[in-house]
Amino acid sequence: MTNRRERPLAAIILAAGASTRMGAPKAQLVYRGRTFLRRLIELAAAAQCAPILAVSGATRLDPAALAPALEVYNETWPLGQLSSLQAGLAALPAASSGALVLTVDRPHLALATLTALAAAHADDPAAIWQPACRGRRGHPILYPSACFAELRSLAPADGPRAWLRRQAEAGRRRERPVDDPAIFENIDTPADLQRLLAARE
Repeated sequence: MTNRRERPLAAIILAAGASTRMGAPKAQLVYRGRTFLRRLIELAAAAQCAPILAVSGATRLDPAALAPALEVYNETWPLGQLSSLQAGLAALPAASSGALVLTVDRPHLALATLTALAAAHADDPAAIWQPACRGRRGHPILYPSACFAELRSLAPADGPRAWLRRQAEAGRRRERPVDDPAIFENIDTPADLQRLLAARE
């Protein structure tokens, strides 16, 4: 087992998109008294991730609301989410054992999901871990440091889906069972937000 105190697990929060379907920056939306971004930072910190990087793009983030996270600005954010992941990976310290990659549109993830992934990574730090609920895989994804160079070399037009399928075939992609439907739920539109608030508040 890898000692996480010696090789810390990092977190990368992807918050660079223009949020065109929502009509407002998703990082600034409020859920249970916290912005989406603030809730995810607090979840990552509670899961003992360090460092925590928040990748911005279309909208810069409020430095006062970030601690203990650090902002990473992705100037190529229009190329898509992969470019933001690559920007976050490039900013990680070499000592990171892996990166838990969170998207800003899932503020309602259960802390137990993050801690389960962190525990799975501690047990098998070479695997790519995803949560699974009711027979389906979801997000966030935890990438081990051994994959960072491969992910950073992917072409911007590519997404990680085809790459992840190859990793499954190679036996590197694993599932961690959780009881958390939020792993499937993107909050992308005002209607999604209203459903979330009605169901969870």
